Amino acid sequence: MLCQICSQNDGKYKCPTCKKPYCSLACYKSENHKHEEIKPSNKTPQVMPSPDTTEPMTKFDKLLQDDQIEYLLKQPALQFHLLSIITILQDGFINNLNQEQKLEVMNLKLNDLRKGGVEQNELVEEFVQRVLELDEA
Repeated sequence: MLCQICSQNDGKYKCPTCKKPYCSLACYKSENHKHEEIKPSNKTPQVMPSPDTTEPMTKFDKLLQDDQIEYLLKQPALQFHLLSIITILQDGFINNLNQEQKLEVMNLKLNDLRKGGVEQNELVEEFVQRVLELDEA
């Protein structure tokens, strides 16, 4: 199969995103290798509840429906840091701590990842700020 980037060499590899065959790292990273914007597929249409059965939107619903939160949660770096926080509660490396102590360790980890912390991460700070904005709205 021919490389779909340079059209000169055999396409030995496939892009994990667009599945186009390419021949080298140079082709993979070239300007000619562009991904089409992926549009969300038309999932099962959501049935809107009738006005008389509509419940007020919960704080969690606001998070689920927020485009910025959705975008941030797709970022691998944020996923990694959130997973590290969740791991504190679920994993056995701190089994000798009770739930309250685990929450304290988790809170310390989150503070380290926020602005001014020793592990400061911009995505974590942006995520936390957006969650707080939605919580206050």
